Amino acid sequence: MQDLLADEENQSRRTFCQMPFTSIYENAEKGQQSVAHLLAFLGKKNAAERKYAESMLGALADGELSDFEEYGTSVKGVLSQWQLYLQSMNNQQMVWAQVVEEHVARPLESLKDASTSYIQTLQAELTRANDEYAHAEALQKKAKAATDAAKLELMEAQSRQHDALHEIGVPSFELQRLASRVHRCGLELTRALAEKEQTKQLLLKKIVARDEMSMAVSVAYQRAEEERMDQMATCMKLWMHVEKEHLKFREKQLAHLEEHVVRMDRAGDMQLLIHNRREVDNMHFQGKALSLLDWQRQQDHHAVAMAAMSIKKETTSSEDDMLLVSPTSQASSSTSDASRSASSLQDQMDALVAIHFDEIETDDETNQSAVDVSNDHVAALCDDPDGRLGFVRALNRQRSADTKVRSAAKFDSLVRSFHVFFDACVRHDDTKAAKTAMMLSATFYMIPRHNQDADQRHGRRYVQEDVKDHTIWRNPKFWEKALLLAIGEELHKSPQRCPWEDLPTNVPRSDGVFSREEAVSHVHNIVFGQLGSFTLSMLEFDVPITQIRYFIETMCDAHELTEEQRFLLRANLREIAIKLGYHERSKS
Repeated sequence: MQDLLADEENQSRRTFCQMPFTSIYENAEKGQQSVAHLLAFLGKKNAAERKYAESMLGALADGELSDFEEYGTSVKGVLSQWQLYLQSMNNQQMVWAQVVEEHVARPLESLKDASTSYIQTLQAELTRANDEYAHAEALQKKAKAATDAAKLELMEAQSRQHDALHEIGVPSFELQRLASRVHRCGLELTRALAEKEQTKQLLLKKIVARDEMSMAVSVAYQRAEEERMDQMATCMKLWMHVEKEHLKFREKQLAHLEEHVVRMDRAGDMQLLIHNRREVDNMHFQGKALSLLDWQRQQDHHAVAMAAMSIKKETTSSEDDMLLVSPTSQASSSTSDASRSASSLQDQMDALVAIHFDEIETDDETNQSAVDVSNDHVAALCDDPDGRLGFVRALNRQRSADTKVRSAAKFDSLVRSFHVFFDACVRHDDTKAAKTAMMLSATFYMIPRHNQDADQRHGRRYVQEDVKDHTIWRNPKFWEKALLLAIGEELHKSPQRCPWEDLPTNVPRSDGVFSREEAVSHVHNIVFGQLGSFTLSMLEFDVPITQIRYFIETMCDAHELTEEQRFLLRANLREIAIKLGYHERSKS
């Protein structure tokens, strides 16, 4: 709990990455103008105070104010003390003017000069990164144009070859020339595709480099602004100290000023500035999201290829069956055996799951023997991938039929079956099946004998409560793989119509064109939603708060979520942690 609440400023603070560079540049320019204006004011103030002090000392040197007063009178003493006070104050005023010039004006002037040089360097670095990105993008567009031209030329060559093959009287040398052209166009298309892939990888690297440079420049501007605010605060405090020493009789006015100076809060001012100027879309870094889109596209292509291969095999098998009329062929026999084996395995799993939900009452010895046999059978079947898939399918079918277990013995047997299944998932690293069973464990329940009212849902005992102690939930790799599976499933539901490198970039939303930035935002929203869902799942399975927090931070960094999304995830976890801490205190 204390680890979660510690260093709250760093966990909740926002950065300049949320602001567009126009606002960052404008703020830096205003900061420099503010420092220059303050320096000019301090110069005029010091000159005026020196001139006033020299005039007062000259007037006091003309004679004693008490010369015409009677020696020993109170008036003479007051005038003498007043003259001494004025001399001391004006002499000290000259010293204080020098102090202000050395410790207030000069540091601000040095800061102004250093900031100007630093800002020029940062702008040059950012310009270089943008130029490299523009060059890489131009190469990508050129490679895409070359690829499109090669595709058109190949299609034209193939079309002419097709027409020539179906015409009568075309010389053989013409057919050879057309075939040679088709081959040459194919080679040209292959070369163009390879060049496009190279430019794509280069563009991705430049995007990542630009993101990193943008973050570095934003952080550098923020640090420069923080340094300026710190210097301003230091100078104002020093000036306030000098004024308080010099103007004790104006304490009431200084108190009002002190309220404002003491309340100077760099962090608060910085957060307000960012809040007023922030733009949510400005901080969608693209590298990791585009990599996820590439990964999902490859997965989809692989799935399509496997499906096509399966259809081809089925077609070939059916053609062979038509050629081989004999019903006792080996291919037909092996296919039938495999189908019957899979059906038999699923039937066994359905029976092993359904036995926990029947209403037949048996004695304890018979029930215990059946339970042991059932769990051993489940353990043996779950060592095979089809067995684990069959277990999940059986649970899913049972969910649509009945979810209530009638006896405690059968409920304990079902819990042990879940434990056996999760053990097999750990051994074989089957994250997908474990994730599905994890969700199904919150479906099946029993009602204890002391609370047989079915309407009281809070009295139910779910399987999820008894499988919380399994070691799989303490394994960070399981949650990471499960999150990646969930992200892939969501991306598969909304596939992209074209590769991300073909999407336009920096297009206004008013144009109504789906851009690369919107694709990145879509991926980030999917990751954000799945992280929120997984946070609740981890809490339901009693994963330690510190592990959940580390998981959120690691996944946010891995997928480059926006700072606003990170802030919401941290705030959500913090709120839940506070509630859990309150419940623990109330129970104790």
